[in-house]
Amino acid sequence: MFVAGSRILLRTALFSAALAAALGAHAQVQPEVREISTRPGVTLRFVYLKAAQPVASAVLFQGGPGNIGIFPNGSMRNGGFLAAGGQNFVQHGISVVIPDVPSDRRHLDGFRASAAHAEDNAALIAFLRQQSPVPVWAVGTSNGSLSAAAAATRLQDKGPDGLVLSSTVTQEGRTRGMAHVVSEVPLQDVKVPVLLVHHKDDACYVTPYDAMPGLTAALSASPKVALITAQGGSNNGNPCHGGHHQFQGIEAAVAKDIADWVKAVPAK
Repeated sequence: MFVAGSRILLRTALFSAALAAALGAHAQVQPEVREISTRPGVTLRFVYLKAAQPVASAVLFQGGPGNIGIFPNGSMRNGGFLAAGGQNFVQHGISVVIPDVPSDRRHLDGFRASAAHAEDNAALIAFLRQQSPVPVWAVGTSNGSLSAAAAATRLQDKGPDGLVLSSTVTQEGRTRGMAHVVSEVPLQDVKVPVLLVHHKDDACYVTPYDAMPGLTAALSASPKVALITAQGGSNNGNPCHGGHHQFQGIEAAVAKDIADWVKAVPAK
């Protein structure tokens, strides 16, 4: 446990199926499939969901290899907590973009910490700022946490106004390149608020919950670091691709907690 008065705000979130059902009953926003140029000869396809009255915007970075496979109608071949749950954020006033891999890549393995990836993400952040004059956040889950953190450390003033890192990878995997460890970037250079979201019983071996104190300490230059600890939900499926790692059964409630925290952070 963490001691009171530390830099960490520990919240034990107990989520209910009734809340998730209530949120799911809201009207869905029609997804728009967009494509922009990010680097010479490179384009990036993404799904854009605009909130009716946005108070914030976010780039949602999916985990795994990052190749979500966007279809013309906005659906995705490979979804997860973020990629499949963009509507959950929009219902709380956060517009989102959900990017696929760039046109010169088949996956993001070995790419998330690169300057080229940051350049792609700078274009997404700029797009969101053009759409609405509200803070832009980088939100990553699992391997996607590295993409979010890299956007902050590489882009600095052109980067996000804050980070949300969920189910963050902190340990090396058994297969080289499959686990995108967030410490590949200098976390001490993150100078924006950071929210960590982690399930207490996450069983994925590269995302242990007990790594949260060390991760928080590494974010030493951030003006605000908080931790939301999730409990409950379903633990079905592969522990690194489903279950508690992907907040199964409590997705909508986790998104609401994230949205509430993001909206409470004062704009720069």
